[in-house]
Amino acid sequence: MLLRSSSYSLPRPLPLAPRARRTRGRARLNGFRYALPEALSRALDTQLAIARRDGWIRRLWARDASLWTGRDESQWLGWLEPAARPRNCARLSAACMRLREAGYADAVVLGMGGASLGSEVLAGILRPSALGLSVHVLDSTDVEQIRQVESRIDPLRCLFVVASKSGATLESRMLASYFHGRLCGLLGRQEAGRRFIAITDPGTPLHRQALQDGYAAVFEGEPSVGGRYSALSAFGLVTLALLGHDPGAFLRDARPMLRACSVHALPRRNPGLVLGVLLGVAARAGRDKATLLSCPGLEALGAWLEQLLAESTGKNGVGIVPVDGEPPGRPADYGPDRLFIQLRQPRAPCAEQDALCEALERAGRPVLRFDIAGPGSLGQEFFRWEVATAIAGAVLGVNPFDQPDVEASKRRAGELAARRAGGVCPQPGPAMESPGLRLYGDVPAAASVEEALARHVSLAGPGGYVALLAYLPRDARHGERLAAWRRLLRSHTGAATMAGFGPRYLHSCGQLHKGGPGGGVFLFLTAEREREREAPGHALGFAATQAAQALGDMEELRARGRPCLRVHLRGGCGAAGLEPFDRALRRALGRAGSVPAVR
Repeated sequence: MLLRSSSYSLPRPLPLAPRARRTRGRARLNGFRYALPEALSRALDTQLAIARRDGWIRRLWARDASLWTGRDESQWLGWLEPAARPRNCARLSAACMRLREAGYADAVVLGMGGASLGSEVLAGILRPSALGLSVHVLDSTDVEQIRQVESRIDPLRCLFVVASKSGATLESRMLASYFHGRLCGLLGRQEAGRRFIAITDPGTPLHRQALQDGYAAVFEGEPSVGGRYSALSAFGLVTLALLGHDPGAFLRDARPMLRACSVHALPRRNPGLVLGVLLGVAARAGRDKATLLSCPGLEALGAWLEQLLAESTGKNGVGIVPVDGEPPGRPADYGPDRLFIQLRQPRAPCAEQDALCEALERAGRPVLRFDIAGPGSLGQEFFRWEVATAIAGAVLGVNPFDQPDVEASKRRAGELAARRAGGVCPQPGPAMESPGLRLYGDVPAAASVEEALARHVSLAGPGGYVALLAYLPRDARHGERLAAWRRLLRSHTGAATMAGFGPRYLHSCGQLHKGGPGGGVFLFLTAEREREREAPGHALGFAATQAAQALGDMEELRARGRPCLRVHLRGGCGAAGLEPFDRALRRALGRAGSVPAVR
């Protein structure tokens, strides 16, 4: 495709490997093309020349920590060899086949962040085969969300998959304890344990608990692979096998990308290197809002990328801000801080997004377009983006394998939970309230809730973003509400918008919010809860734990100077409870003035 505007460089299809056809069962390489403004194209060329001169790909594969900060990066590169132990893959596949044949209809993955997001991609895009199980992912302490999953399964015909790399993740432990307790009541302790399997690193608390409770199987993770880089390890492959697919074939279909990203590929033809350098130089140039446009059916891949980019690069005051799930707009709706990334399947094109990307290109915006040949080639994208994220970390000068600010919110939430369990209520009174709503936190001097909301969101200046952090059930109804509110916020502030359901987002974008670039404005949503569910062995139930997580994260963000406002829905998380906030936000944005000019 030729570009007519002189402000563009020519789009550069990357002929990284033979792509014309698939022969003898060999997968072809997923496509990647991009169109860039001239300045960004020159920056890419300059940085690629530096990467070639300094041997970045050679150093990556040599596990040379000096490519980043020279600390412990060399210990976290096991993901570069996803099929290093074929026998392990064969044993995993055989074990999962035995589990599938045991009469289960469903499997529920109990995990958070990297331990479960890969599973969510595979379960959402590949779907189960005729001999596979239906796989559900539960990554929340929300009582209503737990109830919704329970309503979709027969616990007596369900396999529970407890996934935690560290084996000590609070949410995973609570969910495992809850469902194990339910099954103990129905079947007895010995039989209950046989309905569980664990995926965790060797010797973790979860590993020990699984042996103690008689789990049907324990699948060991690779200690040199971090959670968000683990989709091609046991954390993803077990789910793949439970779905009834062949993990070995899936890894073979990923090989074209492994070869294309290897040390033998020319730098300019290396898809991981080119993408990583492009992401890094764009962020350095102020285009740090990587806006993910996922065609229907690929939304789960966008959520996986959100975590990979945010947690890997968002630290030391820099980072890539992934904008996932934001409703599409027009070119004029977006500021100059955007980089657009389209994920599509050529056999299932989406005309609306294709038209938007073409309009963005004509308007001189940077657009990256990825053609994913089919569900079986998802492994290629896992590997491409893992390499690219590691390279982007090198461009930005950060360690892409640590998460130094994640533990801060966990500590605060733990302290709040301990005080609440001890009978001490840590929550201060509201700063302002109206029928159906209470406001807490950095409430600006205002005459009404609407005015306070308007002043808060107006703090998102050029290059900033507004984050809606909703401690509500993650379901279609609440997802639609958040999408509508994001559209309103973008229209009236001109800023990018993020949205996350708590506590899930803590394991996805929590690092970025605290350690990444400034400019974020945070709007928390919590709701009154009538129900509680207890987890045996834990002092607080799920609803109380979720409340502590919301307060702990908000306290930590405020301690770092990030503007935060919490809106508590007094009527709960149903339609009646959401309506007062919807009205207040629409009125607030109606009085916020005209839409800022986008330059």
